[in-house]
Amino acid sequence: MLILAASPAASALHIMLDPGHGGVDTGAVYSGAKEADLVLKVAQKLQGLLEKDSQFTVTMTRTSDRNLGLPERVKMAESSKVDLFVSLHANAAADQRAKGVEFFFQNNLPPDEDALFLASQENQMVLNRRELQEISGGDELSKKGDVAAIVEDLQRQSRMNSSLRLTQTLSQVWERDSNAAQATIKQAPFYVISKTSMPSVLIEIGFLTNPKEVKKLVSTNYQSDLAQKIYNALLSYKEKMDNHTAKTLN
Repeated sequence: MLILAASPAASALHIMLDPGHGGVDTGAVYSGAKEADLVLKVAQKLQGLLEKDSQFTVTMTRTSDRNLGLPERVKMAESSKVDLFVSLHANAAADQRAKGVEFFFQNNLPPDEDALFLASQENQMVLNRRELQEISGGDELSKKGDVAAIVEDLQRQSRMNSSLRLTQTLSQVWERDSNAAQATIKQAPFYVISKTSMPSVLIEIGFLTNPKEVKKLVSTNYQSDLAQKIYNALLSYKEKMDNHTAKTLN
């Protein structure tokens, strides 16, 4: 008698949601809208969606309006051994016509000037050299052998490829909605997506400096729509990764 072994169920994807800024670090503030508050609301709505789905496990870097340093956010992701890191922010620009959603990931390509400036603005909160050295590995990096360096490079490339796949999936979800804000994929050396060892993305949910866009961003319904879109993308990403893993095992 032939007995077919059941394939193991795909494990839950552990996601860390990182609402940017918080506490004394308000982030961008325009037209009475505060970045730290807006991204926390979207993150909490997304958390609710993920917690209802057994395919996901979710952890938040912050659940209230409290200050949290960038190195601490990275440490939380590393110690929790999460599978994905999703950081939420809201944008600002000197030109009020700037609009849309932007998905950032880290790779080896040179970033454009605007992306580099935006990353430097976000990263300037990192002031403690000791924390920086602890996160980056400090002098230990120079002690690694050639084999370890090669393995590390392969892992880095794998993380970058997965991060790109995630940003592409997010972009596809936005493209399917004709009423959605324009969405673009960019890359920049944001601290939280550069220093984490797992696939990561930083999402700028819109421009607070755009009069029309900020009105939408403060709307509860629009915040729920943003959360739903990100959830849909995470669900699609997980399905792709599960299918890829299954094909690899076969």
